[in-house]
Amino acid sequence: MDTGDQAESNSPAAGRHGRKWKTVERLLGALAALIAVIGGGVWAVQTIAKDTAVEKEQKLVQQLRPGHTLDRAIEIMNDKPHFTKRLASGNRLYQYNRKWERIQLLVDPDNITVLSVGVYADRTEFLPSFSFGPLRLTINRTPYAKAFVGDRMFGYCGVHSSSYFEYQERLPDAAEAGSLAVGIHESGRGNTSMRPVCAGLGKAPDDCVLPSEFKEADASTSDRTACLTSPPAGAFRKSVPIAALVVTKQPEMTEDMFQPPYEVSLGND
Repeated sequence: MDTGDQAESNSPAAGRHGRKWKTVERLLGALAALIAVIGGGVWAVQTIAKDTAVEKEQKLVQQLRPGHTLDRAIEIMNDKPHFTKRLASGNRLYQYNRKWERIQLLVDPDNITVLSVGVYADRTEFLPSFSFGPLRLTINRTPYAKAFVGDRMFGYCGVHSSSYFEYQERLPDAAEAGSLAVGIHESGRGNTSMRPVCAGLGKAPDDCVLPSEFKEADASTSDRTACLTSPPAGAFRKSVPIAALVVTKQPEMTEDMFQPPYEVSLGND
């Protein structure tokens, strides 16, 4: 015989309440699952969108500008320069040795204004981009032929280090009528290589032999330019990407803007 409690628990009203509770419970469970899915999706998007270490470095370097104060450049880099060197011109060179690249800041004798910024990639995965008016250059991606045909050029292929630069002064519609150089350097640090450049220069005719130093690169280089834009020596300009960039707001480039990074690293005064 059923007791009163048993009868109450089996009543139609109790069944309805039980079903309602189960429905609410299912809805709450589904809502919790949906929130978990949404939360997981947001986390995944944030994780995917998060910059890698090299991407953060690229964005940092892209902020540097000639004309900044030295204090502003140091603030951007969030670090003090690792090396410094006083040059014969009276200007002082500051250099950062970073994981993927080296940065050079040429500063006036008053130690205030950045006259030029040099970016030297040591690793091919370093891909910062820079815009100069309609000209956009990406280190380790833009080949010489897509950059510009420099008014002047200089370089050398040595046993322990090599470098090659092309530069144009008073760039129209770019760098505020300043000057710009693109190049590549190799000094045994990282994986950038001068091998294709040196192979191309080695095939150049004798009258296209490049000077080894900036001060020897005078204005009479139109014949050299023609040599380097045609085969066989010009082949490297079509396939080899630039790996270094030097920019200044000044209408002319000067010798002290081109200091081999490995030499600067040898001393710290």
